[in-house]
Amino acid sequence: MKSTSQDEFLEESLDLAVKNMKNAGYELHNKISVEIDPELQFMGYAKIDSNNSSIVIADWALDSDMLNGLILHELAHIYFTEINSPSHQSEIINEVMSHVVEQEGLNNLEARSLNEGFNHLQNMIVDDIVFQLMDNERERKLIQNFFVTWMSDEPTGNNLIDASLLARNAFALASLKRRNLLNESSELSKLMISKNRQFLSFYKYANKQKYETYEEFLTKFELNDDGDFASVLIEYFELLMNLLRPDSKSLETLR
Repeated sequence: MKSTSQDEFLEESLDLAVKNMKNAGYELHNKISVEIDPELQFMGYAKIDSNNSSIVIADWALDSDMLNGLILHELAHIYFTEINSPSHQSEIINEVMSHVVEQEGLNNLEARSLNEGFNHLQNMIVDDIVFQLMDNERERKLIQNFFVTWMSDEPTGNNLIDASLLARNAFALASLKRRNLLNESSELSKLMISKNRQFLSFYKYANKQKYETYEEFLTKFELNDDGDFASVLIEYFELLMNLLRPDSKSLETLR
């Protein structure tokens, strides 16, 4: 159960984040509340409808240094939904995803990995706002530390699991590259780069190239509200499918 002090702390954190977004030009119109879920295994998520939205936070996340970043991240999702951005239009996303699942004959686990891959793209879009607002050195260091924990350095030998791990690596590295925060003189950056190189060392050249193309897409992607997001999403899923279904001999014998 939340204490009164926790209630007040969360409300103050939410109010400050909403104010900072408005000052940066991202005004929110929904009524937004914060909920605590003691059973939640990940940090949090946003529940969004037409007029009221809430940010659901795991109780253990209340003590995280990334709490403010989490609130900003979920508020950014709410903002993009409010402005009806194509990146958050469920009818477009579901139609394209269903098309890819049917065309490629994906099983349930592969479809789940595809959805996870889409989340990386969507999170890359909303985090453009988060990185803009978390602009001091301490907060950027926190983000870098957070992404280090995402990185994997060795495949499992299961193509589907390894594709998901590679996609996570790509998201973490692209997130920093996209904002010019991947600096090879930084110990954290060097650690992330080293972990990814170690992971890719198990793959043949052709599949390293597929990974690099996928990471580059995440790094350079720009959301164009006037463009055809469905076509862009299909292009993105094609790159992701290259990771999900590599050539049968692409993964070398694990050392």
